[in-house]
Amino acid sequence: MTREDISGIYLVTESVSDMFERVEIALQNGVRLVQYRGKSDPEEDRLPVALRLRALCRKWGAVFIVNDDPALARACRADGLHLGQGDGSFSCARQMLGDAALIGISTHSLQEAECAQRQGADYIGFGCLFPSPSKRDAISTSLGELRLVRHAVSLLIVAIGGIHAGNAVRAFRAGANAVAVISAVMHSDDCKTAVRELVHRWRTDS
Repeated sequence: MTREDISGIYLVTESVSDMFERVEIALQNGVRLVQYRGKSDPEEDRLPVALRLRALCRKWGAVFIVNDDPALARACRADGLHLGQGDGSFSCARQMLGDAALIGISTHSLQEAECAQRQGADYIGFGCLFPSPSKRDAISTSLGELRLVRHAVSLLIVAIGGIHAGNAVRAFRAGANAVAVISAVMHSDDCKTAVRELVHRWRTDS
């Protein structure tokens, strides 16, 4: 997998009862990036869950990213890792996972984005762009700030925060290469339709 694979719809998981079914529906309908975010999962469950998600991603030719945990990413042979601002050293993660791993960093400002680029990140997450039911305490950003970041860094940008089919195109037009979605898919009453609408926005309106 390469940096150029960071595009389109980037699904971040939540530990709902039908998570694996939802992830496979998403992959069947055009999602090509999946991040395992299992902060509330019991420690003993995390590797089996990650391995199962990785297998689904391999089946559908998608990129598999692990959130926050370099050791887990290495253990399950994920394609990459996503780090928050307080989730440990980028350089240590790079040393652990090697140059081939895709490593992203969450950012909330131009300064954090520029710092991520200096560190050697493959991509950044930028947000929270819109009010998010999944991250109620997230730091708010704006589409205007996203445009500034787009002009300032050469990194691929994944917009995050309250994104759904109704506002995804605004993030793409502001400079995002991909949009991360959680609730819009993991809690949708019609997962298949939600994914298809998001993918359609990416392919035709961005």
